[in-house]
Amino acid sequence: MLALWMAGCTSVGMHTRERFAHDYGPPMQLRVCVLHTDDVTPQRIDTLIAAVNKEFRSYGIDVVVPWARPWQRAGFTHERLFDDIVRREVEAPCDRLVAFVDRNAGDALWGLVMPEVLGMVDDPTHTRGYVVATRVSLNQVFTSPAKATVHEFYHLLGCPHAESMDACYTRIVALKNARLADADFVPGIDEDGAFLRTRESANRVMREALAGP
Repeated sequence: MLALWMAGCTSVGMHTRERFAHDYGPPMQLRVCVLHTDDVTPQRIDTLIAAVNKEFRSYGIDVVVPWARPWQRAGFTHERLFDDIVRREVEAPCDRLVAFVDRNAGDALWGLVMPEVLGMVDDPTHTRGYVVATRVSLNQVFTSPAKATVHEFYHLLGCPHAESMDACYTRIVALKNARLADADFVPGIDEDGAFLRTRESANRVMREALAGP
């Protein structure tokens, strides 16, 4: 598998006063379609999305879930899980596709001996990702599923890893401004920071990334 992801193991930065210095424009919906494993209940999904909406309220972004569908883990490692997700098309009316994954005893043992990944977002388009939605490991004492979800959803807006959130605030303003009038898609963001203004272009860029050079 190609290295198409941004691991959710470091910070997108600390909030600063710059958060309130920007004009984030009118309200915007971000439609996130959800795949979920059996142990991730609808109530759990609602709780995690509510945590994101609380965080994103300052930006005038409201995350809604057009649909949530059962999904079976494609493998044990995070690479196998993520490979399945990035190969799926982002279909209408979705702006983003996220899988909420449960953890089991095997994952907990893995986390004792290997670095544990609690979430990922693809780098070529920032439109697909996954989050560990249930607690089972010691790592999640420090990074709860809600915190991991918020972190990865910032990446879905194109926010980079950084020491402060200043670049993220600027990116959110630019993302909202880049949305085409009457468009049915919140733009993705490619590896160079350019906006992918249609669902078709985001899917095409991902297919090209998977195909390789």
